[in-house]
Amino acid sequence: MARKGKYSKKLSPVDRLRWNLKRRWRWFKGLSRWQKLLVTLGPVLVILIIIPVATYAYFARDIGDKERLMNRNNTGVVLLDQSGESFYSFGRAEHRDLVPLSDIADETKQALIASEDRNFYEHRGFSVTGFLRAVYGTVTSQEAYGGGSTLTQQLAKNTLLSSERSFLRKYQELAVSIAIERRYSKDEILEMYLNSIHYGEGTFGIKDAAEVYFGKQPSELNLAESAMLVGVLPAPGAYSPISGDPELARQRQTTVLERMVKNGYITEAEKAAALDFELKYADKASNRNGEAVHFAEMVLSELYDRYGEERVIRSGFQVKTTLNLKLQRAANEAVKSQIGYINQQGGSNASAVVIDPTSGQIRALVGSADWTNEEFGMVNMATTPRQPGSSFKPVYYAEALANGVITPASIYRDEPINIDGYQPQNADRRFRGSISIRRALAQSLNIPSVKVMQELGVKQAIEATERMGVTTLDDSADYGLSFALGSAEVPLTEMTNIYAAFANRGQQFDLSVIDSIDDKFGRTIFDASSTSRTVLSPQGAFLISSILSDQQARAPVFGSSLTVPGRQAAVKTGTTDDRRDAWTIGYTPELAVGVWVGNNDNRTMLSGGSDMAGPIWRSIMSTDFAGDGSKGFSMPSGIVEVTVCYANGGRANRAGAGTYKEYFLASAQPTETRNVPDPAEEERKRREREAEEKRQQEEREQEEEQTGEDQPEDGEDDSTPPSDEGDTPPVNPPEPGPGGGSGRGPINGPQGR
Repeated sequence: MARKGKYSKKLSPVDRLRWNLKRRWRWFKGLSRWQKLLVTLGPVLVILIIIPVATYAYFARDIGDKERLMNRNNTGVVLLDQSGESFYSFGRAEHRDLVPLSDIADETKQALIASEDRNFYEHRGFSVTGFLRAVYGTVTSQEAYGGGSTLTQQLAKNTLLSSERSFLRKYQELAVSIAIERRYSKDEILEMYLNSIHYGEGTFGIKDAAEVYFGKQPSELNLAESAMLVGVLPAPGAYSPISGDPELARQRQTTVLERMVKNGYITEAEKAAALDFELKYADKASNRNGEAVHFAEMVLSELYDRYGEERVIRSGFQVKTTLNLKLQRAANEAVKSQIGYINQQGGSNASAVVIDPTSGQIRALVGSADWTNEEFGMVNMATTPRQPGSSFKPVYYAEALANGVITPASIYRDEPINIDGYQPQNADRRFRGSISIRRALAQSLNIPSVKVMQELGVKQAIEATERMGVTTLDDSADYGLSFALGSAEVPLTEMTNIYAAFANRGQQFDLSVIDSIDDKFGRTIFDASSTSRTVLSPQGAFLISSILSDQQARAPVFGSSLTVPGRQAAVKTGTTDDRRDAWTIGYTPELAVGVWVGNNDNRTMLSGGSDMAGPIWRSIMSTDFAGDGSKGFSMPSGIVEVTVCYANGGRANRAGAGTYKEYFLASAQPTETRNVPDPAEEERKRREREAEEKRQQEEREQEEEQTGEDQPEDGEDDSTPPSDEGDTPPVNPPEPGPGGGSGRGPINGPQGR
């Protein structure tokens, strides 16, 4: 024991713990063998007994009621917009009658048993080998060993428990499955399973699945259809032949048929016939009605990634999204009203996205012009990478402006260039000579842009692009100077979010589509929060916004086609080679809108960004739901306004003819100064010149009067008319008269005066 006395040293907590452990160990060593086993295994046995008893007690009511056991009520998902208005839902919350096992095709039942649990009618609810294999997979984190659950265990997991991979959950599953087996017959368990399992496409139970996939009743399903439906069960989102990968679906169907052959349900000939049978699926469009289908699919995809498809479908989630239905309808209408003209110009598709710069929340998204189009309607072009063309230029211009590499007043030569064989051209094949950065970007000139890229550096431009949120650049690609003209493929959503950062003073949020999630019991299980990051300085964001919102600077090329009445909007268009892609992206401090127009198969068109995508952008930006937009972009500290000269972009000593006001970084102001005459001094000099000219005119008039013809002498006929006055002088001028006076000469004096 620890001796205590007046002069004993007090034990520290660590020493006391060490002393207690040694004492306990000496006690344990003194026990007999059976006592040691009891002390070691006793707590474990108690836990192993308590867990199944407690689990059964907790779920006893659910196990005893088929409806509660199958958890079929309050299934599905409802998506709401910002204001709480529903715009998309699937699944059902109402009671549905069980389809009796006798009304389900034998092929379906056989396919399920052969594929998922070939010893279903023999075991007592669990498979020892399967259980041990699953436990081993859980301990070693090897997915390949994670299977082995019987149909009864799957029913317990899917309807009562979670999909968590842990020993505790697996042990609970074992206890519940035994209880289910004791309560129900095998046929009842099989019936409940087929009526409750999730088959994908928003369907629960064999009745909904048969109708949605094939437009049939469960009793009408043939072998090929049954094998396909059973094949999707492990991962309906991935294996669905309608919205998933058709090739994976085909592989799963083949696997199911092979297992049916192996277990003696069908022959090889029947398997071959089933594989040769052409499956005809119900129209997917009929299962995806709504005003924002692609947006809804983005929300569902995020939900599945976050919680797993099975939990999402069974939890009856009420999801408040970031969508603004009024803006969504405006975007839908804008695309619809322009698609006729797009078709005339060789295009077939369009997409649009609306983002709140202050949160990164997507307010509207049109993935394609026509969801029902069999060729391209279901592809979300808002998230599909395409070449952005000149709409990419503001990315590296903004970086160069923020770093002081260029200023809006920097003068570049727009002229033919050849950089190691690379000879870019402007869209109109014209050259404008000396031009400022402001006008070069506003008018989308390619040659000055390539020079800016050359000065900034391709490497730094790539770093800036990735910092601003682009995730699709190819690390192995050698982009070169063509990177300046938008040669890299970027999704519309990511490009528009860059512009949203410009609108938000260089602060950028990750794009989001979900605001909050409530489960079927009304409990909030997710409430979104977001934090911005700095991708560009406030000064750089202001300078690029000043240029892109300068209507006068872009007017020589675009006229007023991109002007939004009542709003100070910054905007940039983009057109790729041969007009394969047409873009327009723009923003106010409140909203960023991006539009893409083109063909999914990359066919060329007859027109470009401002003509094809511009009207859609302008229509969305002009809607009453797009905010005020008249506030403009506030100037941050670190920006100064300087009077500069048009000719060289240098600082003018005063305002006057040939000058204008321009914005600069305080650290990158122009150093060259040009003297501009004082207007008051110029006015004084002008008046002096006018006064001098007037005095000289009066002197000339007086001189002319004095040099007129002298009075005639006595006897001379004064009635003789003068010679041609005011024309050419006489060939022989008269001699001087008396008194030395000159003869009559031209009134205006000598030529050349």
